[in-house]
Amino acid sequence: MKKLFFTGIFFTLFLAINAQVTLEKKYNYSASVVKLETLGYKYYLMDVPNEQCRIYNLDHSLFKTIKCDVPNNFYLADIKYISEDLFDNDAGLELVYIYYKYNTAQAYYEYNSKIINEDGSVLNTIDGAQYISINKTEDNVYKLFAYCFDYSIFPEKVWTNIYSLPGTPVFSSYFKSNKPEVLLNAFPNPAIETVKVAYSLPENVDTGELHLFDNNGKSVSRFIVDNHTDFLSLDVSQYNSGVYYYFIEYENRRTPSKKLVIR
Repeated sequence: MKKLFFTGIFFTLFLAINAQVTLEKKYNYSASVVKLETLGYKYYLMDVPNEQCRIYNLDHSLFKTIKCDVPNNFYLADIKYISEDLFDNDAGLELVYIYYKYNTAQAYYEYNSKIINEDGSVLNTIDGAQYISINKTEDNVYKLFAYCFDYSIFPEKVWTNIYSLPGTPVFSSYFKSNKPEVLLNAFPNPAIETVKVAYSLPENVDTGELHLFDNNGKSVSRFIVDNHTDFLSLDVSQYNSGVYYYFIEYENRRTPSKKLVIR
């Protein structure tokens, strides 16, 4: 009995020692996962150079390629809410994609978004939309919120478009992570003398702290931000030319870092 007992312990330890995380598949672009209404879970990625959304089965075989056309000098920024029934009632897939360009002459970013069918036909174009979110507004009622910006003027123009939806979103970890808690963007970027950091704190958060780090990871400055305004103007003429990174901390959380170039 003792021999059998120790044999079982040895076998368990052998499995534990030899169990490891193994690479299953490498995609050359940022990949994510979505749960579709009838087709189940799929991987998908955004191919910026080819202006494509490619969708893969769970065995990593190619399921579908959707062309995401953007105008000249624009680039894909994000792909969201791939769905069968959320945006219309036909048999195909639909998705939202966001695209942008940097106006070098006037030093500002321009964002727009489109909702398209899998054949590329456009269901809606949303000018100025930099962030897209789907929010619950009533029991079993969901609407699309488009957070729009016009950075060509100062102070920038900000507005929100709200759209009714014919379908209901599928709840998954992907869907729940898409609501932007903090909107954060600096312009002009690159900056020479001054830069304006536009932000929006989450609901029920009164204050936060904006951190600026240099390219070596050294803290350069800290600034208090609050929900009484939606931007912070910074004098960057005192800083050396180079690449910097900024983010906001609030309630023991922090946003992803974003890049700022100072000339």
